[in-house]
Order: sequence, then structure tokens, then C-alpha cells
Amino acid sequence: MKISKYTKLGALIIFSIAVFIWGINYLKGVDYFNTNTTYYAVYDRVDGLMKSSSVTLSGYQVGQVKDIRFSDKNDGTLIVSFSLEGDMKIPVGTEARIISSDIMGTRSIKLVLNPNNSYYSEYDTIPTSVEEDLKEQVSMQVLPLKNKAEQLLASLDSAITVITYVFNPEARKNLSESFAHINQTIVNLENASAQLNYLLHSETVDIQTTMANFNKLSSSLASSSDDFSAIAGNLANITDSISAVNLKEMFSNMAESSSGIKEIIAKVNSAEGSAGLLVNNPELYQNLTQLSLSLDYLLKDIRNNPKRYVHFSALDFGKSVYINSDKSSASANSEYTFKVHLISSSERLNLNNELFVNFTKVEETEISGVYNYSIGNTSDIKEIYQLLEKAQKVFPDASIVAFKNGHRVKLDKALRKINN
Repeated sequence: MKISKYTKLGALIIFSIAVFIWGINYLKGVDYFNTNTTYYAVYDRVDGLMKSSSVTLSGYQVGQVKDIRFSDKNDGTLIVSFSLEGDMKIPVGTEARIISSDIMGTRSIKLVLNPNNSYYSEYDTIPTSVEEDLKEQVSMQVLPLKNKAEQLLASLDSAITVITYVFNPEARKNLSESFAHINQTIVNLENASAQLNYLLHSETVDIQTTMANFNKLSSSLASSSDDFSAIAGNLANITDSISAVNLKEMFSNMAESSSGIKEIIAKVNSAEGSAGLLVNNPELYQNLTQLSLSLDYLLKDIRNNPKRYVHFSALDFGKSVYINSDKSSASANSEYTFKVHLISSSERLNLNNELFVNFTKVEETEISGVYNYSIGNTSDIKEIYQLLEKAQKVFPDASIVAFKNGHRVKLDKALRKINN
């Protein structure tokens, strides 16, 4: 079939329109032939950022700005959407910073990466910041110089004003009057000195009376010298009593007692003796705790099943109770579960670490920045003790932790509950 020239012309026009539309959108940053990932960023100001502005990472363009619009909150903030080429992912904590890409002030977005193993999803909002442009930086550098220049000009203006005022005829007249007032002040001081001299002469009698009173006081003190001697004697007796005490021997005994206490504390800290082992050896404490629990369990078993340990009885009540036969099944259905805590670390450990090679189903929990690793999750106390014995060969500080309905509880409380 022959295709008419009008059909060819129409196809050419349609193709040209499609290429034109694709080219315009490509310049806008929309490429229909590539898979792009879109993210959002919120800014208080964009400082000249436009659609199709570049998005760079380490100086390399990885995307373009698609759209800039005001937010629906009507608070003046701007929402910028930008797309990255391909399926590129942005780590959590990465910052989208508006920067000047050249000396002319062209603005672009620079991705400041934050190394992280988790990533933002498409259409997530990225943290933002705006870098000061060259004009603002120059202004910040020049502003202190401007302030100092203004202060200097103000000081010069004040100095010139003072000089002008001093050499003013009126100011010279005021200075002359001031010197006249100073002379008058000196004359007043001379008059005051004369009046003071007259006052001293007139009050000579009162001064002599005061001196006589001082003489009487000194005489009274002289007559009381015997009393002062008695007080001094009493003080001497007190000092003699203190000196009679053998202070050297007393301090020597205190020093010996202190050294003995230090030796005891040193032995305890060095794990010497039973007290030192109990304080410094957590494994001994764990063994004593387990021994106590085992003895409690044994006494309950003897009380409930005497025939297991005593083979004769004066009375046969026809009842035999064995707590071991169903204890594991009862504990398996208990609301309490147990785990073996292996180790805690401030840094995250790989579960494939060689430390955990002998253990299966190692669980990791993070509490307040501390990573805890444990194994086992069972209500069977016998099974958890076997796991503990195995774990302590690799982790000497391993211990049993108890949980009730998913919440951690004290171990002794859980053991008392499941043994009752």
C-alpha cells in the first residue's frame, strides 16, 4: 500500500512536536527516558535558585531542580523538589545546601553526605541549609572595619568639638571665672583653718578632762592585774593537762589501726580470701545463687516426694507427687521466659562475628545506645541453665535474664514463681 504524502507530512509534524515537547521538558530537568528519584527540601529562602538548577554531589551533577513553590502553611517557606538520575539513594542525615556555583552568583544545590547505612525513601523531605553568598561574606568582613571607622570619626568629631569650644571667647571667659572661683575657694579654706584653730583653743578644757578619764581607766586596769594573773594561771593548767596526754602514742595507735584497715581492704580488692572472692568474682556469686536455687528446689522435692529419698513410711497416704516430671512442661507454659545475656557493647557487632560462631539465633537489642546480645528464649529453666553453661565457656560474664510478657523482671522473682 502506498503512503500518501499528507500522511508522511502529518507523521513528521507529530514527531517534530513530540521532540519539541521532550526537549523543553529535558531543559526543565524532566527526562522521560531515564528513571529518576524525586526528593523534597524546605527552605526559608532560596536566594536565586531556579528550576533546572543543578544538584551536585562532590562537584559532580547528579540531578536537577524540578519545581519551586510556596508551602500550603502560608508561612513564607518554599518547597523545592529535585530529581536524581537513576535510582540513586541518599543516606539519612544528608543535607541539601544551597550554594553559589560560580563567581556570578548562580545558585545550585549541593548534597552534603552523612555516611549511614539507612537511606531516605523517594519523596522524603531532606534537611536543608543555605550557604552565604560572596556579597554577604564580603559584607561580614567589611562590617567590623565600618564600625571602627564610624567610631573613629565620632571620636574625631568629639575632639574637634572640644577644641572649638575651648578656644571660643565665651569659653575663655568661663575659664577666667573658674580661676577666680578657685582663688575664692582658697580664701575660704584659710578662713576655715582659722576657725578650726580657734575651736581647738576653746575646747582645751574638754580635751584635758578626756585625758584624765583615760588615766583613771589605766589605773583600774593596773589594779586588776591580780585577776589577769589568775586567768593566766588557769590557762597554764589547761595547757599542762593537754601536754600530759601522750599524743604521740595516740596518733601512733591511730596510724596502726589505719594501716590494718588498709591491709584488709587491699586483700578484699585483690580477691584474697573468701570475702575478696565474693566481692571480686561474679562467677562465684552466680554459682552461689544457682546453688541456693538448687537447694531450694531439692527441699521442695523432698517435702513433696519423700518416697523418692526415704524408702519406708509408717503411714501410706496413697499419694505420690513428683515435681520434676511435669515441671518442665509447666514452666514451658509459664508466662515467664528466660534468655542468656552474652555481652553488651557500645558499638554494634556483626551477628556473623566469630564470637557468636558457636551459637544460633543470637538476638540483638539496643537500649540507650548500648547493644545487648543474647541467646535462647524459653520457659524451660533446665534448658536455659544448659545454655548458660555453654555460653560461659566463651563469655565468662554471661548471665540469665528473665522476662514476663515481654518485659524484663528480676531473676529470683521469676524462679520463685515457676517453682511454686
